[in-house]
Amino acid sequence: MTDEILLLVFVALLCCGSNLPAATVKDLEAGREWRVEEISISGNVRFSESELLAAILTRARPWYLPWESRPLFDPVTFTEDLERLRRFYESHGYFEARVSYKLEINQEDSLVAARIEIEEDQPVIVSEVRVEGTGAAPTVAVPPLPPELPIKRGQIFTEEAYQKTEQFLREFLLQHGYAYAATERKAEVDLEQNRVRILYSVDAGPPSVFGETVVEGAQDVAPELALRELTYRPGDQFSLDKITESRDKIVRLDLFSAVRIAPQPITGKPMVVPMQVTVVEKPPRDLRIGVGYGTEDEFRAQVEWQHRNWLGGGRRVSVLGKYSSIEITGQAKFIQPHFFSPRTQAIASFRQDRGDEETFLLHASRFNPRIEHAFTDKLAGFVGYRLEFHTLDKIDAATEDALGEVTRKGLISGPSVGMVWNTTDNPLNPKSGEMVSVSLDHSGEIWGGKFDFYKLAAEARKYLPLGWETVLATRLKIGIADALGKDKDYPLPERFFSGGEKSVRGFGRRRLGPLSASDDPIGGLSLIEGSFELRRPLWREIGGALFLDFGQVSRRAFDIPVDDLKFSAGFGFSYATLIGPMRLDVGFPFKPPKGDRPWQVHFSIGAFF
Repeated sequence: MTDEILLLVFVALLCCGSNLPAATVKDLEAGREWRVEEISISGNVRFSESELLAAILTRARPWYLPWESRPLFDPVTFTEDLERLRRFYESHGYFEARVSYKLEINQEDSLVAARIEIEEDQPVIVSEVRVEGTGAAPTVAVPPLPPELPIKRGQIFTEEAYQKTEQFLREFLLQHGYAYAATERKAEVDLEQNRVRILYSVDAGPPSVFGETVVEGAQDVAPELALRELTYRPGDQFSLDKITESRDKIVRLDLFSAVRIAPQPITGKPMVVPMQVTVVEKPPRDLRIGVGYGTEDEFRAQVEWQHRNWLGGGRRVSVLGKYSSIEITGQAKFIQPHFFSPRTQAIASFRQDRGDEETFLLHASRFNPRIEHAFTDKLAGFVGYRLEFHTLDKIDAATEDALGEVTRKGLISGPSVGMVWNTTDNPLNPKSGEMVSVSLDHSGEIWGGKFDFYKLAAEARKYLPLGWETVLATRLKIGIADALGKDKDYPLPERFFSGGEKSVRGFGRRRLGPLSASDDPIGGLSLIEGSFELRRPLWREIGGALFLDFGQVSRRAFDIPVDDLKFSAGFGFSYATLIGPMRLDVGFPFKPPKGDRPWQVHFSIGAFF
């Protein structure tokens, strides 16, 4: 009897225990507000569920935001989403993919769970790719095309590669002197054989050279400022690269909010192409205010006023004020572009700094003129001069016992030189390329200074895309310094320190390396630091990272402590906010300094100034 009762209960649950019957959008009660409970996709093999969900507009509430209201379910939008999924598959070569669905309706709570089923079928394969010339002289004047095109025979057909190849052919001709190059594309799809034949028609037009260039849109800024940045001259072979380089140089002037360089609108196809630079000017003056917070410097703020075209000629003047618990700075800076040559600029800055470190309190007055020269688009160098008066206070007796006599006041005077090689694709968030920088500072009595020393620092960074939106970022920094006389001739603030937010993250600020008897960092004369970090976006603006940092500081010169490296590992998250990037790093040192925590949290929000 008991078994029969259990069987009846089981049958009843199957029949009526669920109030989520399968349905279609036609079964939804009109005029009633329905909300999305869940969206699931099955049957997909070639593409992940997250990729397919990103292609539709109907959204479910994220699992990590349970306090938010569930999104509304719009039957019209959902029906269009099914077509969007079909088009998504078609654009990736799956022309016969089928998309079906069923809805599970919770009448009591007005919820809809959408179950989408994908039947991918076989993809269409590229069987032939042909490029043919058209026009009066179709192929005679056209340079040999590169053997490798974005779309290749034997691969799955995608609209992206199909369109990208046409753009590639047109840009190839524009780069090789054909200002009026035109292209067309055609694809013949055979669904019975799952094959596609692709034809690109190319009309190169006549070979062309640059003509005269005029500037449109300049009002308060002299047109000559834009014209002098051009990397081409009248009579040069027409080149898309030279147009791109010229535009980039004009944008870097920071005088215009928009820049466009193109042939002037004329009839016909003359061999001499007159060019036009169209610009939209920025206001000549602006005031920037920034705030942020970090675990090391706590609250920080910055105010900067600048004039982008002071007295004409593109000269820039700025006044800057910065504040944090570690540093207070006031600075005035002057920049003179085109200093003797288009690739050279002169910079002069006047600064008053107050640095409150664990080891000392620094007051510094600085005058630093320098000349910067761009040898190529990737290689730049500078020659400068340091004239700085330092005053030190709050130096613990244990620090002086560890270092010997410390000079508390004096003038740093001497030259500085440096080089930077940079091939990274993005200065703020690089995903490929490399950067190598080297700098050398010298100060001595020969230059009128009180301190007699040299300091050499070199750093290399490499960014390698690994696929799946993952980037391997690596870094190595080496520093060597020494006094050219007595130890007291080397200023304490110029010593190398390691550890902290932008250093070895498992350690506190400047906590990696030699410490005094009172547990204050005393720095050293040789340094090595490095990092290995895997980065990838996680969701929308949220990014994640796993890192391994290492480093060490030696008190002796020419003593890179590779046999005494300290390591830390950890993870980090980043998020773009309205006031700048937010970053959280948690590092775990393999062997923390005595008395320090076995983990470090580095948090900051707002731009690093």
